[in-house]
Amino acid sequence: MAYRFALTLVALLFTSTHVAFAETSPKAEIQKTIDSIISIVEASPGDDKKLARRGKLREVINPKFDFDEMSRRSLGANWNTITPAEQADFTTVFSELLARTYLSKIETVKPGMVKVESENIESSKAVVKTVVLSKGDTFPIDYKLMLENGQWRVYDVVIENIGLVANYRNEFSGIIRKDKFPGLMERLRKKVE
Repeated sequence: MAYRFALTLVALLFTSTHVAFAETSPKAEIQKTIDSIISIVEASPGDDKKLARRGKLREVINPKFDFDEMSRRSLGANWNTITPAEQADFTTVFSELLARTYLSKIETVKPGMVKVESENIESSKAVVKTVVLSKGDTFPIDYKLMLENGQWRVYDVVIENIGLVANYRNEFSGIIRKDKFPGLMERLRKKVE
C-alpha cells in the first residue's frame, strides 16, 4: 500500500515538474502565436508584401513547430530504415514543405477568425483545441504539443479529426513501397520547388 502511494506521489511530482518548468501554458503559447500572426498579416497586406510577410511569419512559426519530431512521425517505421544523412535531408525538405503549406493558409487570418478554446495537458504533452471561422463555416483545428526545454512546441496538427502527421505517414508509406525513399525525396523536392 505504501509502495503504491509512493509511486503515485513520484508520478505526480514528475508530471507537475514538467508543467512547472514551462514558461507558459500550451493554450497561452498558441494564443500568443495566433496574435503575432494576425499582427504581421495586418501590418503587411497585399501581394507586393508577400515575401516580407512570409519571412516574418516564418520567424514566428519556426520556433513553435518541432519539425524534427513531425518528420520522424511522418515517416513512421521508415525513419529507422534510412541513414542519418537521409534523415537530415528529409527533415530539411519536409520542414520547408510544411512551413510553406502552413504559411499559405495562415496569411489570410483575420482578428476573430480563430478562437482558442481549451487545453488538455498530460505530463509533457498537450492538446490545444481551436475553432476557425471561415466563410460562414466553423471547423476545429487541434494542436498537439510537446514540452521541450521549457517550451511547448507543436508536433502535429489535427484538422477536422484528420491528423497531419498520420495523413503524411500513410501517403509516404505508399510512395516508399512503390518508389523507395529516393522516389519520395524526388516528389517532395518538386513540391517545394
